[in-house]
Amino acid sequence: MKLFTTLLVLAATAAIPAPGYAQNTLFLRKSPIAHMSESDQAILHQTILAIVEAPDGTITDWLNPETGSKGRLQVLDTHQDYGTTCRRIRGRNEVDGRSGGGDYRLCLSEDGNWRFAPISDSAPAEPESD
Repeated sequence: MKLFTTLLVLAATAAIPAPGYAQNTLFLRKSPIAHMSESDQAILHQTILAIVEAPDGTITDWLNPETGSKGRLQVLDTHQDYGTTCRRIRGRNEVDGRSGGGDYRLCLSEDGNWRFAPISDSAPAEPESD
């Protein structure tokens, strides 16, 4: 699970320019992902694995009844990039009174696993509908 959390943090900070990196990562200490329990991370991980296979537009909520942590994931789009399938996912999480999220891109790797990748500017985000 530590690797999963690290990947999420890396994806969240991928757009930060290197000179400001050290100063701009302080916000992560207060982010929901930094306060997730192992069971929160496991539930979120399983939700991500399920949603990357869902049709575009799918919205899936997750909840950990033990901790009260919850979130919502939405598939924004599917596109081809460098010969592989990529999905843009919007995520929003609430943990211990903290909320936050963003848009993430996952691409199918040669080994058949989905990996976080930098966001591409070629596909604009669609607004979330409730």
